[in-house]
Amino acid sequence: MSVVVLALAGRGELQLDQPIDRWLPCLPPQLQSITLAQLLSHSSGMGHWGDIAGLPQPLDIPTDHSRMVDLICDAPLTSAPGTRWRYSGPGFVVVALAVEAATGGTYGEVADELVFSRAGLEATTSGRFPIGDVDVAVGRRGGQPVEVHEGFTHIPGTGDLWTTTTDLLRYSRALRHGEVIEPSTAARLWTPAADLDPPDPTDRITAATSYGYGTFIGRVAGHEAWYVPGDNPGYQSLLAHLPHLDTDIAVLGQESPGVDAVLGQLDLPA
Repeated sequence: MSVVVLALAGRGELQLDQPIDRWLPCLPPQLQSITLAQLLSHSSGMGHWGDIAGLPQPLDIPTDHSRMVDLICDAPLTSAPGTRWRYSGPGFVVVALAVEAATGGTYGEVADELVFSRAGLEATTSGRFPIGDVDVAVGRRGGQPVEVHEGFTHIPGTGDLWTTTTDLLRYSRALRHGEVIEPSTAARLWTPAADLDPPDPTDRITAATSYGYGTFIGRVAGHEAWYVPGDNPGYQSLLAHLPHLDTDIAVLGQESPGVDAVLGQLDLPA
């Protein structure tokens, strides 16, 4: 999501510091002044799924996309834009709407053109529902299969992305080597834009202190890192880069046992 926006900003089609209503003029008043930079850094004041009245809780079966957008737009902010960090999946939905308004394409098409193809990702899709394909892992929770609803495919930044560990590692390297966007632009992903208040407990195996654009900044398995976690019903994921070790970590697994169980088995240099 953040890389797509940065790539479009590099082409002049989006501006990070402009109010979002420049591309989405029909937004309600409480959202009009929010910027893309605030949405990408989760400092927009928008809430997470549990803050959106009318959505199923937990979000195991998503509401119809157009209805979901209406509910997101009707929800009050949890804080004034730019004043505090709070993760917001609904905020990413709004970003995807801006991407589509600016380009005239679907979010999945734009992501494929500007990110997946440039990075050489061969098994990564957005907007396609691959459940049932022979090479797609079954999500599990506590050893039991979990049904994944097709509606997640239509929620960019939450359930649209399907990938492999090979592609995740290739993506991380491509970002740092300037194959997708300029390296100085990519660095904005892992440059702190908002502080977590409070920061994660330091005894966690993934512990963040700040957030860039779509990226947590802190420590993974005791090492300084930037990382992007993910979870959907039955699944967990993690992509991390440990700069001092020049090491990438990609984990795709079941919801339980999850990513932490895998990280706990790593034997990294001190």
